[in-house]
Amino acid sequence: MAALNNLNKKHTGLGNHSQLILILKGYLDQKDFANKLSITLSDSNFLKGKIRRAWNLAPFWVSESVKFNPSDMKYFQLENESEKQLNKIIRSCATKPFIDDKTLLGFDLIHHSNQTYIIMKFDHKMFDARGAEALLEYILDENNVDTQYNLPAQGAKLHSWKEKFLSGQKINRFLRSIYSKEIEVAVLGQNNESNNSHNFYYTTFSKDQTSIIDKHAIKDAGYLMNGIYLLTAVAKKFDSLFKKLKTSGDILIPINVDIRATKFTHSKIFFNNVSFMLFKVNQNFSLKETLQSLKKQFVFQVKNKIPYHFMNASLLMRIMPLNLLTSFMNFRMKKNQCSFSFSYIAEQAFFFKKSFWP
Repeated sequence: MAALNNLNKKHTGLGNHSQLILILKGYLDQKDFANKLSITLSDSNFLKGKIRRAWNLAPFWVSESVKFNPSDMKYFQLENESEKQLNKIIRSCATKPFIDDKTLLGFDLIHHSNQTYIIMKFDHKMFDARGAEALLEYILDENNVDTQYNLPAQGAKLHSWKEKFLSGQKINRFLRSIYSKEIEVAVLGQNNESNNSHNFYYTTFSKDQTSIIDKHAIKDAGYLMNGIYLLTAVAKKFDSLFKKLKTSGDILIPINVDIRATKFTHSKIFFNNVSFMLFKVNQNFSLKETLQSLKKQFVFQVKNKIPYHFMNASLLMRIMPLNLLTSFMNFRMKKNQCSFSFSYIAEQAFFFKKSFWP
């Protein structure tokens, strides 16, 4: 994740931070919400912190115990503003960088047209998307009104090195097959290193629209292939954009794979419990050809346990100096690592039984 964080900082200026946006009916009281955040998060291990390595070996987490300051949460009361102005404010909140590299978590609250928008920004060094959702569920659960969240300890896993090296060998072979000598990865904004060229957009689907998408996914892609179906649609949209910009090359897409069970304990909230798959699509493929190609690659990677080997091999970073690892990854992945990244969460971690609403 540190390598991905540095890559994102280079191209967007933001680093590897992501956002959750919840749209709620009614008004969530600003003071109550800020007080709840303060009780739950103050002096925790995940508001501020950084990674250190001893003698270039196993990394460990160094946290800073700080109080959550309610004034750090921006609040907007919008009365007659248009949808366009609302989206502009949401985009500004969601894309604003953290004040420093140690800050890992931030919140904004917007009231507009009898709705509440909660914007939670988080750094992937501490959370992945499902973990962030689960933490937000914990914060908003009325059963935890006076409860502080404690970060559970996790072992360094400094064992079974032969197995990890074998996984590294398999991942090396897999990457060689993807990043062949002939491959040219299509990318956007090759000459722009500024975050001014990047934007943020969110959209929602109604229950009926989601049902229609699910029906088409089952019909066209098959059972449990919703993610591949959506990836196909996104890949073809990028294909159209690449052609419009006269950008040639293969479309290379990494996607995250959650290795946790559908229901997981709070001990799995923190750090990243995800692995990866990597897909390559020809720009000239039709929609049907793209879908079939992605399905075939998906089945191959599942059969050969590529996500498991990615996760297992990544633990080699705990004994491998970062400069050596960086050199290897740059050599293997060449200049452009991917065209775009894709994330799909099939089962939400977020499920309110009782919610912290006034």
